[in-house]
Amino acid sequence: MYATLARGVVRHPWWTISAWLAVAAIVGFFGPGLSASGDQADFLPSHYESVQAGKVQETAFAESGGGSAATFVVRRRDGAALTGADQQLVEQVAGQLRDKAIPHVSEVQASKATVSENGLVQLLQVTVDRPQSDPGTEEAGRALRAAAGLLFENTDLTAGMTGDVGIVIDAQDAFASAEQVIALATVVLIIVLQLLIFRSPVAALLPMVTIGVLVFVSVKLIGIAQRIFDLTAEQSVTVWVTVVLFGVGTDYILFLLFRYREQLRTGEDPRTALIHATARVAKVITSAGAAIVIAFSTLAFSSFGSFKAQGPALAIAVAATVVTALTLIPAIVSLLGPKVFWPSTSWQRQPRARASAKLSDLIVNRAGVLAAAAVVVLALLSLGALRFQASYDYNAGLPQDTESAIALRDLQRGFPVGALNPTSVLLVSDTGQPLDEAGVDSFRSQLSGVDGVGQAGPASYSPDRTIAKISMLLDHDSGSPEAVDTVADTLRPTAHNAAPAGTHALVGGPTATFADIRSAVNQDYSLVFPLAAGLTALVLLALLRSIVAAVLLMVLVGLSYLATLGASVFVMQDGLGKDGIIFNVPIFMYLFVVAIGTDYNILMVDRLREETRAGHAPAGAARLAIRHTGPTAVAAAVILAGTFSSLTLAGVALLAEMGFAVAAGILISALLVSSLLVPTLTVLMGRGFWWPARLTPAGRPQPMAGSDPDGPPEPAADRPGDESTVGSGDARDRR
Repeated sequence: MYATLARGVVRHPWWTISAWLAVAAIVGFFGPGLSASGDQADFLPSHYESVQAGKVQETAFAESGGGSAATFVVRRRDGAALTGADQQLVEQVAGQLRDKAIPHVSEVQASKATVSENGLVQLLQVTVDRPQSDPGTEEAGRALRAAAGLLFENTDLTAGMTGDVGIVIDAQDAFASAEQVIALATVVLIIVLQLLIFRSPVAALLPMVTIGVLVFVSVKLIGIAQRIFDLTAEQSVTVWVTVVLFGVGTDYILFLLFRYREQLRTGEDPRTALIHATARVAKVITSAGAAIVIAFSTLAFSSFGSFKAQGPALAIAVAATVVTALTLIPAIVSLLGPKVFWPSTSWQRQPRARASAKLSDLIVNRAGVLAAAAVVVLALLSLGALRFQASYDYNAGLPQDTESAIALRDLQRGFPVGALNPTSVLLVSDTGQPLDEAGVDSFRSQLSGVDGVGQAGPASYSPDRTIAKISMLLDHDSGSPEAVDTVADTLRPTAHNAAPAGTHALVGGPTATFADIRSAVNQDYSLVFPLAAGLTALVLLALLRSIVAAVLLMVLVGLSYLATLGASVFVMQDGLGKDGIIFNVPIFMYLFVVAIGTDYNILMVDRLREETRAGHAPAGAARLAIRHTGPTAVAAAVILAGTFSSLTLAGVALLAEMGFAVAAGILISALLVSSLLVPTLTVLMGRGFWWPARLTPAGRPQPMAGSDPDGPPEPAADRPGDESTVGSGDARDRR
C-alpha cells in the first residue's frame, strides 16, 4: 500500500499538488472561522452546582441578566485619598457614560457606597447585557474604555477597567499578540535549525511554504467540525494549532528528507530513492500520526467542554499534517530532486560521522549501565510529580502590565482581595413560600464563620422573596488553590448543611466554577489517561506485532510523563515560586508526551526491526539504528521542542507553562527514552524484545539503483557510512 502511494505521488507530482490545492481552496472558501471562548463556565456540563446557581441567579435577579460586569477602579493620580469633589466627579462620569447609550450597556452605577473604607479607590460599576463569549461584550467594553479614558483625561483621577469585560478584552489581546510572537519565533527557529541540519535554504523553506498553507486549511477544517458538533474551544486553540502543525509537520518532513538523503547515498537515482524513502517513512509517519490523533481524540469523551473541543481540534490538524506529509511533500520533493539540498552536495557522499559511531558503540557496549542510569534519572525527576499543585487563576496568568491587571491591583488597595469576584450563595425556597428573614440571617451568620471567608455581605432577595443571595468575599484570589479548597471543602458543605428546613443552598460564582472544573478535570483524568494509553498501545501492537515491545514502550512513556511533570514542578513551583501549575497543563502534557514521544519510539523501533530483519544481531541492529535514526530523532526533537519553547515568549502563563512542559517532555522522550533506553533494551533482551513476533531475515536483495520496485524496499545490509548528526559531517562537504 505504501509503495503504491509512493509511486503514484512521486511519478505524478503535478496531479498530486493540483488535487491538494483544489481541496485546500474549497475548504478555505467554504470553511467558517473558529469559535473560541475565554469563559471557563462555558465548558461545564449543566449538572454542576455552579452552573445551576448561575441559572437560578439569572432568572431570579434582574440585574444579573446572564450578562457581564465591567468595573472601573478610580483613584487619584497622586495616590492620595479621594476628596468629596473627586467622588462627585466619578458619579458625574457615570451619568455621562449612561447618557452615551453604548450598545449592550444596561446599567452604570457609582455612589458613595462604592468608595473604599480608606477612601483610596472608588468603583464605577457597569453591567453589559451579553455573556463574556459574545462579540457584543468586547465591543461594549472597548467603547466604555475609550469613553472613560476621555472623560477622566484632564482630571486628577485615573480609571482602569477590570472585571469580566476588562479581563476578556485583555485576554483576547494577549492571545492575539502571543499568536504573532509565537508564529514569528517558530518560523525563525525552524528555518535556522533546518539550515544547520541540511545547510540548504530550499530544505529550510519547504516547511514554511507547505505548513503555512496547512495551518490555514486546518483552522477551516476545525471550524467546520465545530459547526457540525456544536463545539467551542478556548482562545488558545489557534496558537496550539500553529505550534503543533509547524512542529509535527517539520518533524515528518525531516523524517522524509533524512531517509531520502540516505537512499541517494546508496547510489539510487533520485526518483527511485524518493519512492523508497517515501514508502519507508510513510509507515512510520502513519503510525506516529495515528498515535497522536487517537490520543487527542480521546478528549472527545471528556465532560469538560474545553477538553472536548480542544482535543479533536488538534487531532484534525495532525490528521491533515499526515496527509500532507504523505502526498504534498513527496510531490514537491519529486519536482526538486536533489536540489532540495542545494547548494550543499553532502548528499553525494557518506559522511564520516565519527561522533555517532562512537556514541552507538558506547550505548551498545555499556547498555546495562546506561539503561540503569537513565531509569534513575527519570525516577528522580518523577518525585516532583508528587508535589504537583493545580492553579485556576487565569487572571494571574495574563500579562501583568494590562489595564485589567493594574486596575485589579489598585482595587486591592481599598477592598478585600475577593471583592472583584465574590462567591454567590443562593438560598432557595423549596415550597414556593417567601423565605423567613430570621432564618436567612442565621444562615448568613453561619457562612460568615467559615474559615477562608473574609466577609459575608447582606442578603438580597428576589422580587417574590423565594430566593436570597449572599455575596461572600474570600480571603484569597478567586482562582487560587486556597480559594478553591475553601469553596469545595468548607463553604459548600456548610451552606448545604445550614440551609433551613424547606430550602436548599446553591454556591456559585467564579471560585465555585473553578471547584466544579477541578471535579470535572479529575474525572476526565481518570478516563482519558488510561484510554489514551490503551489506544496508543494498540497502535504499537499493530505496528510491531510484539506484546513485549508494546508494553515496555508504554511503561517508558508513562515514566517519561511522570518525569516531565516532576521537572515542571521543580522549575515552576520550586524555581519560580508559583502557587501551582495551570490545571489543564498536565492532561495536554500527558497527551503530547504519550503521542509525540511515541513518534520517536516508533521511528527508532521501526529501524531496529528493519535492521534485525536484515539479519543483524541485536547489538549490530542497535548500532545501525542509532547511527541512522538517532540523528533524525534528535534533530526532530530539537525542532519540535524549540517550537513549543516559543510559547514561553507569549507572556501568557498558560502558554508559557505548557510550552516548557511539552518541550521538556519531548526532549526527555527523544534523548533519554527513544535514543538511549529503547536500543539498550533491545541489546539486553535480544530477540525476546520482539516476542511473540519472530523477525526472520527478509532475504530479498536491495533493488538496484534505477529499478522500479513493485513493493516496499527491503533494507540494505550494513553500509559503509551512516547519517550524520546535527551539524556534523566532513568540512569538504559543506557548500
